[in-house]
Amino acid sequence: MKGGGLAAAALLLAIGDAFAQTRPPPPPRLEVLLPPASALTKDGPTVRAIGVVTDTAMLELVRAGFPMRLHYRVELWAARRLFDNLLASAEWDVVVRYDALNGQYRVFRVDSTINGARQRTLGVFSRVDEAAAEVERPMRVPLAASPVTARQYFRAVLDVATMSNNDLDEIDRWLRGELSPAVRGERNPGTAIGRGMRRLLVRVLGEERHLEARTPSFRVP
Repeated sequence: MKGGGLAAAALLLAIGDAFAQTRPPPPPRLEVLLPPASALTKDGPTVRAIGVVTDTAMLELVRAGFPMRLHYRVELWAARRLFDNLLASAEWDVVVRYDALNGQYRVFRVDSTINGARQRTLGVFSRVDEAAAEVERPMRVPLAASPVTARQYFRAVLDVATMSNNDLDEIDRWLRGELSPAVRGERNPGTAIGRGMRRLLVRVLGEERHLEARTPSFRVP
């Protein structure tokens, strides 16, 4: 009986491990956290996206060659009795693109500036969990609370999508682009034709996620 009990326990553990391995990842979510009360007028909130890159439908499209675009918008609001008032906001993009030739995931951050978009490489990774860890790294937003407004709160919005028609054009320009060389005859024009096919497929296969989060209302000390 004792041996049979141990065998049964081992079987249950094996079943549990198998279930854990096949269990789908948790749904994507967005977090926004306040800095310490003493730093509210110096530091902005921390924003973190969780489970976005490993979302099954999104990941399949990324691996099929469709870049994933994460558009962040963080807003500072004054809490009023009737209508809240938007005080300030910050926006930026994070892009995840899979390079099938090298089997690598490339992660970029794109910030809008007066002179246009500024791109910064965050990393190149051979595994999707490494790329996901980079995307999920908490980000401090340069959006401090107002020292003269009574009650305030931060609201964060994240729109995740495989690239739209315009996004595909922009990303291709950022990543050296292939359309101009194709037009000049310096590169196989099939790459430009392939981009047109991708645009059509985005309309059919495109995935989108909209996530929101906000902090509790607070007063500046």
